[in-house]
Amino acid sequence: MRFGTFHLMERPFTKSEPQVYREQLDQMRLADDLGFDSIWLTEHHFSSVPYVPDVDGEYCISASPYAMACAASQITKNVRIGSAVKVLPLEHPLRTAEDVAMADILSEGRIEFGVGLGYRKYEFDGLDIAMEEKLDRYKEALEIILGAWTTDEFSYDGQFWKVPRLSLVPRPVQQPYPPVWIASRYTPRDVIDFALDSGYKLLAAWQPANELAETHKMVEEQRAVRGLTDDPLDFACIRHVFVAESDAEAQREGADAVDYYLKSTRQFRPVGDHETEQMIFGGPETCIAKLRTLNEEAGINNLICWMNFGALSQEKVHRSMRLFAEAVQPAFRKPAKSAAE
Repeated sequence: MRFGTFHLMERPFTKSEPQVYREQLDQMRLADDLGFDSIWLTEHHFSSVPYVPDVDGEYCISASPYAMACAASQITKNVRIGSAVKVLPLEHPLRTAEDVAMADILSEGRIEFGVGLGYRKYEFDGLDIAMEEKLDRYKEALEIILGAWTTDEFSYDGQFWKVPRLSLVPRPVQQPYPPVWIASRYTPRDVIDFALDSGYKLLAAWQPANELAETHKMVEEQRAVRGLTDDPLDFACIRHVFVAESDAEAQREGADAVDYYLKSTRQFRPVGDHETEQMIFGGPETCIAKLRTLNEEAGINNLICWMNFGALSQEKVHRSMRLFAEAVQPAFRKPAKSAAE
């Protein structure tokens, strides 16, 4: 299995915005040092406070995942740097194409381009974009971005954007472009077909293990139909992760953070009971067992670990990250071959 960290950048009112940025960048540096494979950044706009007045903090203060990716690229060496996700309908696609290309250059080709539709109406309202247009805007934006990256003199005449003949600079280091990830909360068949037919990867979010297993089976069946089974499937999902020395300590140290997170998010999307049940939460052995279920029963081989959720202190996040790297990850890593083998 491969492992990444997720950085929503919640801001409890006990912390300033600069402090949140400093702490999150420090976590990204630590993830790189500890041998995580990737870090994942996100995008939200405007204050969430009017919609969750009983939560003492902002849901997210990261308006530009690729500005943050440029910063992260300068303090890390090995981790891949992804967006989970860049909300394509909210911005002119040429600006997105430029920002991703800059981040890919500065990271020396470590960018993963995760894209999504967006789901918070007040963000669309604030940017004067009709939410009912989001799917069509998303598809058109992705066509423009990939076209501008791969065509010397690119033009486009679409419903929402018209691009005169031009040449985009800069362009990504990775050719023809960074890996594209299609995010979907439920991963219906049409999303699977779209991703496979286009050569994109799938990023799942909140599905329970049994639904992930059904999705995994469907993806593998459709890959076989298309003759794609020579390349191993990269099947990823996001899960909250909190590791302590024991289950009792994890409950004592992390339960309030779970409650904070659930209260801050259930106003904007359905929150199922499985989300708390399937958090990777507890002592190392419990976390290993939960991960085995995701890996063996649901086919997940790439876990994006949300380790800094719910106003957890920096000390608790660092301790959890270290315990995960030292006591949980090794159970899912192939042992290195000796020189004699």
